Amino acid sequence: MELGLGGRVALITGASAGIGRATSRLLAEEGAQTILVGRREKELEELAREISAAGGAAPLVVIDDINDPASFERIEASVLAKIDHVDILVNNVGQSRPLAWDSPEAAWEEAFGLNFRPARRLAAAFLPGMRARKFGRIVSLTATLEPSHVSGSLTAKAAVVVWSKGLSRVVAKEGITVNCVSPGMVDTARGGTSWPSHHQTHETLLGRRGQPHEIAGAVVWLAGPGGRFVTGQTVHVNGGAYLGG
Repeated sequence: MELGLGGRVALITGASAGIGRATSRLLAEEGAQTILVGRREKELEELAREISAAGGAAPLVVIDDINDPASFERIEASVLAKIDHVDILVNNVGQSRPLAWDSPEAAWEEAFGLNFRPARRLAAAFLPGMRARKFGRIVSLTATLEPSHVSGSLTAKAAVVVWSKGLSRVVAKEGITVNCVSPGMVDTARGGTSWPSHHQTHETLLGRRGQPHEIAGAVVWLAGPGGRFVTGQTVHVNGGAYLGG
């Protein structure tokens, strides 16, 4: 594909595996300078070598744990010390947190810390530069809005959707788009999905789980010129599953 991403700088969180890894590879294939953020140094360094060997620009690897509230300032400083801006921010982090309706307050706080805070904090870090250059793309991976149980993670991901919608209204006239991609059941290196395990593949029209590169394609399209007229939206890449939202 030729998506017009040559020369763009893209930061991808959760880049070491699954959708994050596939998105990083595809962005690099399309000519973007990638910034790979995550906790797993070995996997990120391996991915960086793969991207370079395939002819992509050598990625900047940033090892940090965004579960730590202090990580966002460290990530911002690490990036801006080497690369003076970020054009594309891909928020691809989160962990499943099924909770009871009466779970302790600390459990809910943790769920939002893992699944909502990173998107907001990283956007806050790099939006000023996007606004100054009148260009930016923020794409966040979210989840279904039709849960079958009480879930701290799905609730937090719903907050990401509403936050993204609101932010898109604020920055649209500055050349910045803000969107979400909601994957369905996806085979990843971790073997998990954002849906409860009892949802089987027969609940998708295609009768199978998705693959990380299929989700990555939607993310990268939104980041490129083809998606410049799309903002404030959630794109569902779920094989026609009946669970929407």
